Amino acid sequence: MRIAFINLDRATERRAFMEAQASRLELTFERVRAVEAGEIEEALAARLNGRWERPLTRAELGCFLSHHALWREVAEGRGPMLVLEDDAILSRQLSLALSRLAAFDRAEFLNLESFERRRFVARQASDLGPGLAVRRVFRDKSGSAAYLLWPAGARKLLARAERGAAPVDAFLHGLSGLNAWQVEPALAIQAHLWERRSGGAPIDAATSIQAPRGHLPLTLANLPFRARRVATQIRLAGQHLRRLGPATYRRTDLRDEDFR
Repeated sequence: MRIAFINLDRATERRAFMEAQASRLELTFERVRAVEAGEIEEALAARLNGRWERPLTRAELGCFLSHHALWREVAEGRGPMLVLEDDAILSRQLSLALSRLAAFDRAEFLNLESFERRRFVARQASDLGPGLAVRRVFRDKSGSAAYLLWPAGARKLLARAERGAAPVDAFLHGLSGLNAWQVEPALAIQAHLWERRSGGAPIDAATSIQAPRGHLPLTLANLPFRARRVATQIRLAGQHLRRLGPATYRRTDLRDEDFR
């Protein structure tokens, strides 16, 4: 399986961190150069932006385009790719789990990480062998640091991208037609979340993409953004109704000992 991690040229510490994880796990990682915010042409930014719940920053657009380039490659292939961001802390169980996950033919997208938030998932998990299971995801919100993507899923993401961009995690988890699953226990966690959970991180966990932002002013120009946000909240309310049937709202388990 091809394993690619997205990394800015200037983020040399994170590149070294990912390469060290690859060596420890006895896996081969391919570095993929991330798109710099300053490289994005105005025409492309204008075409992609303005279609989500708020305007995207250039850093968010750069992240989106970096993932988008890998989606194109997956769409042209025959098997899944493991896509990583360079702040993903990986479980020591990842090497053993990958072959079983790749053989799971019911998924188009398989999330490997815990984002320390609850998500709407199926009550019943599918067992993939000792210590590993997957669970159908009905709705998630966050996390794009570690996922398996199959060609069918990549083609759906590319088709949706023709209508505009969103923050990558919102884009991935907001596509209702994507056959998405979650691995349990989680096999990855982002550095800033691990720092909060454990009290420390092996790299500088600060990220401009996740930086807090102010509220969108109530202006005529911003009404379409606000309308989309309201529509999202209505859809989430519908997901809560699913909890009366096949869905539950829960966090993904993560074994701390697998990350130390």
